[in-house]
Amino acid sequence: MSERAWDVVVVGGRCAGAALASYLARSGASVIILEADALGSDQILSTHTIHPAGMDVLDELGVGGAVRESAPRAKTLRLQFNDVSLDVRPPVGRDECCPRRRRLDRLLQHAAAAAGADLRGRTRATALIYEAGRVVGVRAEHEGVAAEFRAPLVVGADGRYSTVAKLCGAEEYLGYAWPRGAYWAYWDPPPAWNGPEYPFDFLIRFSDSARRLIFTTDHGQLLLATMPPVDDARQWRTTGHKASYVADLRSDPVFAPLVAGGALASPVVGTVSERFFFRRAAGPGWALLGDAGHHKDPLIGWGIAEALVQAKHLAAAIGAGRDTAIERYWRQRDVDALPRFRMAEERGAPGPINPVVAVAMSRARAVPGLSQQLFREAEYEVNPYELLPVGKVALWTLGAALRGRPGLIADFIRMGKRARAVQQEVASRRALLGSLASTS
Repeated sequence: MSERAWDVVVVGGRCAGAALASYLARSGASVIILEADALGSDQILSTHTIHPAGMDVLDELGVGGAVRESAPRAKTLRLQFNDVSLDVRPPVGRDECCPRRRRLDRLLQHAAAAAGADLRGRTRATALIYEAGRVVGVRAEHEGVAAEFRAPLVVGADGRYSTVAKLCGAEEYLGYAWPRGAYWAYWDPPPAWNGPEYPFDFLIRFSDSARRLIFTTDHGQLLLATMPPVDDARQWRTTGHKASYVADLRSDPVFAPLVAGGALASPVVGTVSERFFFRRAAGPGWALLGDAGHHKDPLIGWGIAEALVQAKHLAAAIGAGRDTAIERYWRQRDVDALPRFRMAEERGAPGPINPVVAVAMSRARAVPGLSQQLFREAEYEVNPYELLPVGKVALWTLGAALRGRPGLIADFIRMGKRARAVQQEVASRRALLGSLASTS
């Protein structure tokens, strides 16, 4: 069966695809979303905090207010490196929220439909249609019935195992296997959560042995997650992942009271075989968006916010009506995302945390206004390697070394080499973007 022609076919109707469809439909484009799952279904393999840059997109699409009604904004975000904590308080009006995916995706899908996009649930892409070497549509199935959806552009917003990416042969680069697994669940918090023992709403806790996090989500529930080394996480499958997850949280003095006094309010879910990567995100008649084109360690919580920002940028590129504009979207995505990709890789790496990080965080607490400067990274204004002045970190490290920790000098040098390598990597991607602009 052949359907009518569209301006854009979007494969995948979650946060990235639905946001893109809203922008496109608002601009007057005819767009259809093909979502493999039922519309409004949950996305369980997602920890789902959204930084302010992503909340800005939700506000533009008219769903930010509804998100805040159920998912309270964070008043205090705590970063903890071993025993050193740094609290960051978002400015008024710059919200960090953690909405459950079932509600978030449904809101975005409704917004896309209201803008004029056509949504098809339980419709799975099976093949791309090519003419003269260019993608011109999608073949899909809905409950066993085949159909064709024709368009000058097909966007794959169908997640890290993207069918569109596979069908168009989008090559991967900078990829690596995650050295960790992750398990998480939702909890009804105990009364202690509202007491002085927990002066924060969100926590990302880095220790030499583990990575754990707490996010406040819909209706005051807590998302409690732990990210053990991947071999341990695989072992949990044989010893019982639920019991192992609970035991792991109980071993942490910050999490133990929440587990002892709270109530598990969902199944425990997890993943132990993730891979993080960039993929080519533009080609003749196709583009990739969100996790389909770039998937990073969830520890730093940038997945949804970046997908939403990318949707806005890709919509503008599509509106320009040229293949070169869509290629520039791809190259700009790499420039923007690469520092966070590398920072997440560092934060998730096995072994002890570089002790210079704890020294810097400890000293940063005493610098007026510096914690707010750190929040600029959540605003998508600076990359994480530019947050702390190198000179200050060098002085802090030297001071700690002179007070009896000489090994910190080597740790600082190692960290500096890593930062320079990342900045050089970003510069090379920026050069590719610049050369494309000069030839278009």
